[in-house]
Amino acid sequence: MIIETHALWGEEPVPDYPATFTSYLADANPKAPGALRPAVIICGGGSFTHIARHEQEPVALEFLAYGYQAFVLDYVTKETGDPSFPNPEADLAKMVARVRANAAEWRIDPARVCVVGFSAGAFVCASLAAQWKEGCLSAATGEAAASIRPDAVVLGYPLLDLRVTRDEQTRDPRIDLRVPKTGGKTGRDLLMEYLSLVAGGEATEERLQEICPASHVSRAMSPTFIWATADDKTCPVRQVYDFASALSAAGVVHELHVFAAGGHGLSVANASTRVEGVEERQEAVAAWLPLTHAFLRRQGVEDA
Repeated sequence: MIIETHALWGEEPVPDYPATFTSYLADANPKAPGALRPAVIICGGGSFTHIARHEQEPVALEFLAYGYQAFVLDYVTKETGDPSFPNPEADLAKMVARVRANAAEWRIDPARVCVVGFSAGAFVCASLAAQWKEGCLSAATGEAAASIRPDAVVLGYPLLDLRVTRDEQTRDPRIDLRVPKTGGKTGRDLLMEYLSLVAGGEATEERLQEICPASHVSRAMSPTFIWATADDKTCPVRQVYDFASALSAAGVVHELHVFAAGGHGLSVANASTRVEGVEERQEAVAAWLPLTHAFLRRQGVEDA
């Protein structure tokens, strides 16, 4: 296996284009040296402030074992630049185009490029899948629309609608209590700062709707697999049902699994991402990975 990290937009990362990616490329099979593999591009979560490492390499290694060439995308976050919409989405669009442009060198089938996202990373993946044809991301990347379209999408405990997150998290009146460690800001202050970070300015109702992936779902969207948990307090499950309803109305091939319990942030839910004290939650959601691979095989993305 070859593991390499590269700048996404040029020879080196620069302040306006800080994104990088790490490739996990399996060696050629000596019995079938010309065989092409599907590709997966992984976007970890992290609230657009950072990227959670346990949602990166462990996921890449799991997909590598299923026959993929895997890529971990470090899209722009608050740590590295301006994470407001559509900057992270443009990073992912550029990454999809780059995988296709290098398909021969990396032994990839350019018609089988899948994106996998968790939490905020799922927002990025869902946005690209819903808006690849609208023109804004094609213009931002200088790539043809067809070259940035993912062939399948996998969304884990996804952030999909910031309005739902806002409404759910402001129900509790204790959100208005001041938090000493944040300079006296309330929970509401922190939430609005976060929404403005993602929105790229004032988080108005209109702006939050504009950047919501569900607002852009059409029949052109790729086959989509979604998994979530009913007790997720970070990304409320209600937004998942709304998104699935939009997929259904548009006639998009999709599959949805909501586990009764499990919380948020469990990644591949095995020993490689184990956190002490969450073994029961891991066991509750561990089925998502085989369910995902079965779905991708049915869509012709994954080899049988």
